[in-house]
Amino acid sequence: MRSRALAAVVISFVAFSTVATAQETVTPPEAQVTPAQAAPQPEAPSSTTTVMPAAPSSPAQPSPTMAAPAQTAIQPKADALLLYKQGRDLEAAGKTAEAGAKYRESVAVCDRELAADPTRMDAYTVKCWSLFRLDRYREVVDIGAAGLKVKFDARIVEVMGEAYFYLNDDKNAVKYLQRYLDNVGEYGDRVPTAYFYMAESFVRQKKLDHADIAYSFAVYREPGMARWWYRYASVAEALGEYSRAYDLYAKALKLSPSMAEAVSAQSRVKARL
Repeated sequence: MRSRALAAVVISFVAFSTVATAQETVTPPEAQVTPAQAAPQPEAPSSTTTVMPAAPSSPAQPSPTMAAPAQTAIQPKADALLLYKQGRDLEAAGKTAEAGAKYRESVAVCDRELAADPTRMDAYTVKCWSLFRLDRYREVVDIGAAGLKVKFDARIVEVMGEAYFYLNDDKNAVKYLQRYLDNVGEYGDRVPTAYFYMAESFVRQKKLDHADIAYSFAVYREPGMARWWYRYASVAEALGEYSRAYDLYAKALKLSPSMAEAVSAQSRVKARL
């Protein structure tokens, strides 16, 4: 009996030692992870050990069902000058209503620009130009005056001169147009037009000699305007210079043969030669 009991104890002790040794030689799950198994993998349930999954080696990717952030379309910035030029093109094509819409849109853009920066001279200028094309001459003068308080700008001075002409204020028309000419020199963009409007103002003031000189500068700088040649010729006729008037009417007719008033005027002065 004693020998059997002792044998049972020995067998139990050997079995216990074998189990303990086997448990001590188990490799931790983290050491068994291969590069191909970097992502978390489910572990088989164990009756003896609870194994936590290894941490992923790269940041987790968003779920396939997650919506991508919406992309906001970038709207192009409105360009007041471009709108003004588009209006001029439409006006030249006889599309008055469409041109007016472009001018009004240009004014609105300038207003926003001036609200953001009250010293922006380009905005004052383009707004004045657009208002002028809309026949809003008093506003041209008012906005132009506000702009000139910020800084002198010859472009604003010139369009104010034209606006004063259409407001029948010839004194200020000549004043502002002359101021423009004094500041830009002979080859400024609006020099021919400035001379023409000065001449027209002088005619209304009965200053025909002044008008004669101003018209001569206008057609010298811009010889392709039939109407300007006609107006120049009419002043020469009013001054009693019929031969010169005849030649000037001829220049108008060369550019516009169907200009009825020029045909009639040339016949009239011819009878006086």
